[in-house]
Amino acid sequence: MRPGMWGPPMMMRMIFSLMDADGDGKLSLLEFQAAHERIFKAMDANKDGFVTLEEMQDFIRGTGRPASKQ
Repeated sequence: MRPGMWGPPMMMRMIFSLMDADGDGKLSLLEFQAAHERIFKAMDANKDGFVTLEEMQDFIRGTGRPASKQ
């Protein structure tokens, strides 16, 4: 394996392939929106329909700590 092989270009390909639901090598607006909706729902720890800065930070850190419902 080459040094840096798992850097940003490889990550970009992996993310793209996860978003490309029909595997045609292109992202439609619907595929793009659906992927971002899944990310939003994963970040919304307390499922209130909003993402706070704390929820986003927890998601990025991978702590998975649910935020308290306001």
